[in-house]
Amino acid sequence: MGGKATRSCVLPVSSVEGKAITTIEGLSQNGDHPVQKAWLEHDVPQCGYCQSGQILTAVSFLNENPSPTDEEIETAMHGNICRCGTYLRIRAAVKTAATS
Repeated sequence: MGGKATRSCVLPVSSVEGKAITTIEGLSQNGDHPVQKAWLEHDVPQCGYCQSGQILTAVSFLNENPSPTDEEIETAMHGNICRCGTYLRIRAAVKTAATS
C-alpha cells in the first residue's frame, strides 16, 4: 500500500480508502518484473501459498535498499513464512533481482 509491503491479514479495510494498492497481479502484466524473473530463475515457488507476500515484500524492500547484504535480506523478509522452506532460494532470488 503506497509502495510499502503491508500484511492484508491484519489491515482493516477501512484504512485503505483512497490509497494506492499494488497486488501481485498489478506488479507486471507480463510477469517480467525483476523480482518475478529472479523467482523463476531460482525455482523459488513450490506450493505457491506465500508467493504474493514474499514477492511484494521483496519488491518493497529493494525499492528502499537496492544493494542489500544477506543479513539485510533476511531481516527484511523475516515474518513471511514459507511452508516449503525455500528461504535460501528466496534470499538468492532477492540478491539476483537487486543486480537486475
